[in-house]
Amino acid sequence: MVGNWNVDVTVGAMPQAVATAFGKVNEQLIGAEYTPIAYLGSQVVNGTNYAVLAEQLVITGKDTKNVVVLIFNQKPGQVGDATLVSIERVVEAGGELGGTVVDVKTDIPEDAKAAFDKTFEGFVGSKVEPFALLATQVTKGVNYVFAAKVSPVVQDPTDSVELVTVNAMTGQVAFTDMLTSKHDVMSLGYAFTWLKNQNTSLGKPLGEWP
Repeated sequence: MVGNWNVDVTVGAMPQAVATAFGKVNEQLIGAEYTPIAYLGSQVVNGTNYAVLAEQLVITGKDTKNVVVLIFNQKPGQVGDATLVSIERVVEAGGELGGTVVDVKTDIPEDAKAAFDKTFEGFVGSKVEPFALLATQVTKGVNYVFAAKVSPVVQDPTDSVELVTVNAMTGQVAFTDMLTSKHDVMSLGYAFTWLKNQNTSLGKPLGEWP
């Protein structure tokens, strides 16, 4: 449908038209360098919007890495060129103790993958597929920040691309939709349910969002 995002996550080599347009947009930007992590998908709005997840290197006296979503628009018949729509910072590096350390890895390390798998054991309602580790933060355990494709287990699902933060010690999880810029824990909570323990005094599984 017009206006909806068609999620089509591609890690590494982007579709040629998108890669060319991204290069043109990147040339126009100053003060930072952008390295693509993954192509996220497209949206039909006054032409076609494309979304790319990228590492942002802010060039200052003390260079800083962040993770952003770049959205750029290509008009019908426009080949190899595009207009920047927005740059939204989805992970911001923090330099102090306990701050977020951006260190993007599309080959997810074993410790991070183990924490993800343990947390999502018994998870139903949606299929959550991490495709990159974006950052870590040491605070009451380690927070791992993943980029993931989320597909509800329903007929004709509407996929989304989420920022998924997992705490390795507590098993807590937070979701943020990277394409709609909405963070709706309550609606996510009722769609995503853990089944770690069926026998609870509350009559619902442990680990379920309140």
